[in-house]
Amino acid sequence: MRKDLERFFNPRSIAIVGASRDLATISGQPLQHLIAHHYRGTIYPVNPKYPEILGIKCHASVDALPEAPDLVMVLINASRVAETLRQCGRKGVPYAIIFSSGYSEVGGRGVELQQELAAIADQYGIGIVGPNCQGMINIAEGVYAGFGSVFYSDHDAGGVSMVSQSGGFGFSVMNLATKDGGVNFRQMVTTGNEIGVSSLDFIDYFIDDPRTEIIAGYIEGLRDAHRLPGIGRKALAAKKPILVWKVGNTEQGRKAAASHTANLGGAMALYKAAFRQAGIIQVEDIQDLIDYSRAFACGKLPAGNRVAIITISGGAGILMTDECVDRGMQVPPLAAETTARLRDFVPAFGSLANPIDVTAAIFNEPKLLTMTLHAVLEDPGIDSIAIINASLQGELAAKVAVDVAAIAREAAKPIFMAWSALDEVNRSAYALLDATGVPHYKSPVRCGRALAALSWYADARRRNEVLARETAAVISSPRAHAMLAGQTEDVCEYAAKQVLAQYGIGITQEELATSRGEALAIAQRIGYPVALKVQSPDISHKTEAKAVRLALASDAEVGAAYDEILRNARSYRADARIEGVLVQEMVTGGIEAILGVTNDRLFGPAVMFGLGGIFAEVLKDVAFRIAPVTKSAALDMIAEIKGYPVLTGARGAAHADIEALADAIVRLSALAVDLKDHVAELDINPLFVLAKGKGVKAGDALIKPLTRN
Repeated sequence: MRKDLERFFNPRSIAIVGASRDLATISGQPLQHLIAHHYRGTIYPVNPKYPEILGIKCHASVDALPEAPDLVMVLINASRVAETLRQCGRKGVPYAIIFSSGYSEVGGRGVELQQELAAIADQYGIGIVGPNCQGMINIAEGVYAGFGSVFYSDHDAGGVSMVSQSGGFGFSVMNLATKDGGVNFRQMVTTGNEIGVSSLDFIDYFIDDPRTEIIAGYIEGLRDAHRLPGIGRKALAAKKPILVWKVGNTEQGRKAAASHTANLGGAMALYKAAFRQAGIIQVEDIQDLIDYSRAFACGKLPAGNRVAIITISGGAGILMTDECVDRGMQVPPLAAETTARLRDFVPAFGSLANPIDVTAAIFNEPKLLTMTLHAVLEDPGIDSIAIINASLQGELAAKVAVDVAAIAREAAKPIFMAWSALDEVNRSAYALLDATGVPHYKSPVRCGRALAALSWYADARRRNEVLARETAAVISSPRAHAMLAGQTEDVCEYAAKQVLAQYGIGITQEELATSRGEALAIAQRIGYPVALKVQSPDISHKTEAKAVRLALASDAEVGAAYDEILRNARSYRADARIEGVLVQEMVTGGIEAILGVTNDRLFGPAVMFGLGGIFAEVLKDVAFRIAPVTKSAALDMIAEIKGYPVLTGARGAAHADIEALADAIVRLSALAVDLKDHVAELDINPLFVLAKGKGVKAGDALIKPLTRN
């Protein structure tokens, strides 16, 4: 796939295939927009019906052009596009935008037409954008190569570049963010069905583009989703935030996405995992893009997630506290020294807790707010400050803005403001804050949400710095490959755990018995108590088949259990192939966890962790990461689940061996990568996490082999 996207965004010449004299139509607009926005390159209208359009010579075909244009815009019926694309290939055209619809999004014949286009593009090395898209805009260079209402307006160039799989939504984001939020864009491109240049290709280009500061995206599905973590880490290293809408997350949404741009959805849990690994911020509304862009424009990142809230309205302070905490921030108590300083001037009827309520006393003592701000800024336990000014306006508002702006210029910590006064009564105060880089929002919720996004991004940057110093474990096991080669049926517990052992993952002491006498001998070697379980590729739910017995304490109990397990297994399924009965040590103590692998067709191998029982099965309290997973990522994964306190000694319980658990996750990740051509799914359930220093043991395991064509 072509990577020289500078030629796409800043083409020296553009051909418009299907150009029309009816300038109001989709095929008529592009020529009009390029001329209106003073495109500096050469334009070639292509349509055998006309000798010229708007005074520009019209050509009969791409073959008839005097040169190979850098970009060809294709605005003709889907059935005629393939021949035009072949002409582009013969001419040496590097990029083509196919606006036409009627491809995979409609199914049937459309799928075949789209496959034909992809084959032609691959044959000639053409970078295809689309089909079924709305074009692109490079504001700085006056390249308005598309159609729609947004193309009729002039726009000021800014630092936001966006790629959208939806043309209508993408350009509406640009329009509203610019007009309602003052967020100016640099480049906007829509990709539609994405048979060629992908959203991630464009994001990769934006990362390298020196004039792009913030990257945005609207995603329905990614065919190259496995690239997300790497792209995100590159953006973090380049200090460029990526803000993304990921839609099609419900069943109905996935169906709508399939009919819209025929994009593959993939599991949302894996997208969320990739976003976290990549430091990509999910947005839910256009207002989020506006608010977060303002937050990043302050040019400062907090050193941690601890925020102090200074307010003149107690209720607003509570509202912002809830929003910040819900989004992963801490609103901690202030240091004793800070509280002592505040006590000297904050009214007795105010609050020195965090949030700090200085009350309406500010109307009598205008310096009260800035005195509080000075004291809180010096608190070593605070990383950022949010000020709530309610609807403060007039002369007092102007004084507060001047004072806060002066402090913010010198402060290393970000200062945000929630200020609900109307723009027309506070215009000068807001302008001063804008000029100083103090983000301000009309509501405490929006302010808290934007500050939380900035804090999360700062944490992602720190995580990425740690990750850059790590090397993911690489383990190759020829024996494991041999054990799974040609496997088409589920691999039962005993054999599955032998695979785990090849990668250094702790397993229970156990042996497979094929007779009553063997079972007794194994139990005596292991030592009582023991557990017995049937091993059959035809019985995946051993408990349901009543083919498990636990805590057997004697030879008599083992013998009786062995016979009973075989009877129950045959009763459950008469034709079941029985490999034997597993005799296994009983693990006492510890916390039951679940580890798993899923080999996704879009993301590749991914690793899952959660606690056992209700945590995973009912609450869905699990964390995913795309493999490979390093030690720091494994620890982050463990701490992410809501049940994490269970592992750290909640209610006086012993601390679990979190280091050993993280090591098991890293090793399972290495297994997932090494066996990606053999394993579709793998479950370790339960994984016993023993007390600190005692390690972990896989109590049960199952491998589903990869059987893709």
